[in-house]
Amino acid sequence: MMIYFVLNLLFAGAWVLVNNAYGITDFAIGFLLGLGCLWLTRPFGQDKSYFRRLKASVVLVVYFHYEMTISVLRVAWEVLTPTPKSVPDIVHIPLDAKTDVEITLLANMVSLTPGTLSLDITEEKSHLIVHAMFAQDHDAVISGIKNGLEKKLLEVTRG
Repeated sequence: MMIYFVLNLLFAGAWVLVNNAYGITDFAIGFLLGLGCLWLTRPFGQDKSYFRRLKASVVLVVYFHYEMTISVLRVAWEVLTPTPKSVPDIVHIPLDAKTDVEITLLANMVSLTPGTLSLDITEEKSHLIVHAMFAQDHDAVISGIKNGLEKKLLEVTRG
């Protein structure tokens, strides 16, 4: 899979060099054209997981930005309004992520989302311990992380 990403980057670099235009837009156009070339050569034995993972990566980035925006607004509302509505608590999230990379990425994404903070991982790596600012319902917090960030992250890492 990594070789196809490198090829795609080389196509984008070649596009930028050939057109003598070195902007991010030109690189993005080259990347998309390279993606099209790789897609056309797919019948010649190319691994299809690159396209699934690339799509899953874009979905993860968009979803993460959406979740971050919602969380920022929710925390800002909590700070600006006179009556607190937050019910902070520690929540243990059972993990489907098994590798150190998957767990680290998930913990970092949870910590980057305002209102949640990854505190620790259990010794057997089965649970992520999270401090949630809005933890009225532990099941909702667990479901939000498992069915959101973790599920989309595993689609990227496991293809």
